[in-house]
Amino acid sequence: MITADEFLLRFFGEGNSIWPGMDQNSPVAQTMAPFLQALAYPGECPVILPRRRLISLPSEIYVIGRDTAHAGRIRELLEASVAHHWVAFDGRVAVFDPTDALDKAVLDFRGPGTTFVLKPKSHDAAAATIRALRRLVHALAGRPLRTPTAVRPVGRMLSEFEVALSSGATDASATLLNEIESVGGISHENVAFLRVRRLSRLGREADLLADGSLSALVYTEPPYLIREAVLGAWARTKILPLLAHEGAEAALAAIADGDADIAMLVDDAMRRTTDSDVAAVCAIVAKARGDQGLLASFADGQTLTEPLVARSTSRPHPGSIAGGLARDDLSQRGPVTEPTVTVGPTSWLEWVTALAGGADISLDVETADTWSPAWTVDKQLAHAMDDLADLAENNLLTGTAALLETDDLEHAAPETAAALINRYLLSERFDPADLTALCALLQIFIRSSPSHARYDQLLGDIREYARQWVSISTAVKVLDIADAVACGPHGEQRDSFVSALLGPLNAQKSRLSATLRGLAAAIADELSLGLDWTVADAHGELQAVADSAAHLDPRVLIYSLDPGTLVRAKAAINRHWPKAFVETSSNKVGSPDLRQHARNADVIVLATRRATHAATGFITINASPTALIGYADGSGSASMLRALESTIGEWSP
Repeated sequence: MITADEFLLRFFGEGNSIWPGMDQNSPVAQTMAPFLQALAYPGECPVILPRRRLISLPSEIYVIGRDTAHAGRIRELLEASVAHHWVAFDGRVAVFDPTDALDKAVLDFRGPGTTFVLKPKSHDAAAATIRALRRLVHALAGRPLRTPTAVRPVGRMLSEFEVALSSGATDASATLLNEIESVGGISHENVAFLRVRRLSRLGREADLLADGSLSALVYTEPPYLIREAVLGAWARTKILPLLAHEGAEAALAAIADGDADIAMLVDDAMRRTTDSDVAAVCAIVAKARGDQGLLASFADGQTLTEPLVARSTSRPHPGSIAGGLARDDLSQRGPVTEPTVTVGPTSWLEWVTALAGGADISLDVETADTWSPAWTVDKQLAHAMDDLADLAENNLLTGTAALLETDDLEHAAPETAAALINRYLLSERFDPADLTALCALLQIFIRSSPSHARYDQLLGDIREYARQWVSISTAVKVLDIADAVACGPHGEQRDSFVSALLGPLNAQKSRLSATLRGLAAAIADELSLGLDWTVADAHGELQAVADSAAHLDPRVLIYSLDPGTLVRAKAAINRHWPKAFVETSSNKVGSPDLRQHARNADVIVLATRRATHAATGFITINASPTALIGYADGSGSASMLRALESTIGEWSP
């Protein structure tokens, strides 16, 4: 079998004139984009690729399954979507000629009995077939491959979902959530919990509150993180705006008539929240109940009640509500006393020690959030992780999500991050979601300003495995990692590492989009690597990075808590879309400026790695109804640019 990259080179080579050189600036590239996703994220969606033998003939469409069983399921879908309308379809798989270069490429890629070849009678029928197949691809996107073999353990899928969510791998988290729902093994309530957490992370708080399972969810005594997500969404979309515009009486009335009894989620346990909007709505709920004891749990009763009354008459600026009501009063709280936990580990070291003793304990984010931070025991923790047997590897990697969620920008845990990176390398886990996690861990390590020797050692270890994961199909993840390292300490190992990553991409640069080539060029030039990223067009003339999209002039808002990512992404946007007006934000909470940027933006791209619910929810709530919102599938500049490319492609002035 051949790799996906080699297959594409052969399929769009001699004998197929539809996409010469796989030029990303060609109009064909935009048409092909949704069909190529089946190669990057293999699942139930087949690989669908067109072939043109002569320009005067309509295209043929190859629909390629994973195996013969998958082809059997595809047959029924093709019967329903295109047969008898646009193509004559008898349900038989194609019998390929091994002497034909394209047929041989398919045979080498997936084998015989896996592929259907659709042959429309005219150019119009071919165009209609492509449109129908695009709808089919959209319907199947993200669905995991059905298989008669034993499914993966649900615990493994749950831990991968947590890592994807924490590292900002939004596409992977959606795929894993679909897989968990289809496989089963956990209750409907727990599936709803996962969906709530993902919607909250994306800032889609209106969708969260509209979820049909919410009314039942509030009666299940959900975990703390779910309560915080729901209450935060309720606060930002309904209660605090009412308080701002109509006063305290309207807010109190809304609490009393609350949809889905959301107010039931408020109790003394919520006083540990660090979300000022959640603290504010909890205090208002306590006031609505007349529960002075609960009110005192969030702030001194008199201090809070008086501002509520004052605000009902003064009608303050909406931007001041969360800050004035919550943050001013949070400082007056007493110390939070957590209930004593006597079952299970109570610290990072205890957890790793339990794994070493053979315990089967996954680490969830909510538990780790109550422990002393990993950075306080960084070296001891890393040594303990390094000494663990391979059998404990799956449980150990559940600590990745917990480390990313509890990561403190002021205090890194570099050795713990390096220990987890080494586990990913040794287990050879290099799926797109794994590479996103590896990049996030590497960013923690780099942020600690490691010594040259330690830095070179880790980069050397990662580079040893580069041949297994550096390819065009993972170009976005590769550029994220290269960009992170390029921003790190200077040194020969840094330059050679980035060169090892960019070299294979440069060899196939015509298959990269113009914006990704521009970012790669900026990284290479910064390190003086001497790589040329310009691409020759069909006439042999050099083509600049800017393409036909350069005339677009959208107002763009990009959000990330990493200022370096924003600087690099903005520079790349200005190169590729010189007429675009770009605003950046790394605010942790809403503000009048952020509200104005969100309202004015035509296109918004959010990086959810380390994003705060308050900021992402604030942006989506205040965005214009016509604004297009995209999500970076990672935490680096390349992920942000790829999301912008996809989103801006749907925008029209």
